Amino acid sequence: MFLPPIDDALEPQQSLSDMQPLRDLLGDAIQAHQAIAMLDIGDQRCRLMISEGDNGHPQPAFHYLQLGMDLLARRTFKRQMPNEAQLEQGIMLVEDAVMPVARLIPSSNVFVTRDPCLLEVAQHALGIRDWQAAWNASGRFPVLSREAIEAQFDLLARQAVHPHAPMGDLPQSPRWAAALLILREVLHHWQLGAVRLLPTVPEALQPPKG
Repeated sequence: MFLPPIDDALEPQQSLSDMQPLRDLLGDAIQAHQAIAMLDIGDQRCRLMISEGDNGHPQPAFHYLQLGMDLLARRTFKRQMPNEAQLEQGIMLVEDAVMPVARLIPSSNVFVTRDPCLLEVAQHALGIRDWQAAWNASGRFPVLSREAIEAQFDLLARQAVHPHAPMGDLPQSPRWAAALLILREVLHHWQLGAVRLLPTVPEALQPPKG
């Protein structure tokens, strides 16, 4: 049995005993028959967890994408914001990693993430300064739409063409750019309309009331 090398950014891994608490955390955002699909980004690879609903197999299955922050931010973007050629190369690398996984995504699912890199992307895209306040004020966990991600990616692409003219308040971090690229391609190629944002330490926060 193939066991991928340890990647500290992807540990710990959730088990079957974690699935019901996760569903309880999501509350009315998920129905009993729907699967949970969760994405985490590591330095060397990404990890997709799928746990099916009542009509499937709740035992979480893990799929690894040979794509990580090291490949994109350090090797492809050269530790700087990408220029046009680097961004195009990054797009091809991400597409090659995410497209074969699309067939594994159940048709009825709730796509979630607790990944710090993706939450940072979401924080900027949604204009959230305080996650705790956002969770409490909305009565549910925030949702980041594909349209919002496309708007951020459009700014990144325009900056890549004009690297000496940063676009608005776009974060000037190659890791942020890499996370944005991964999330953009995932939502597009897996035909997902949005991602629901979870706290990084679910057990430390109670589900919002309301």
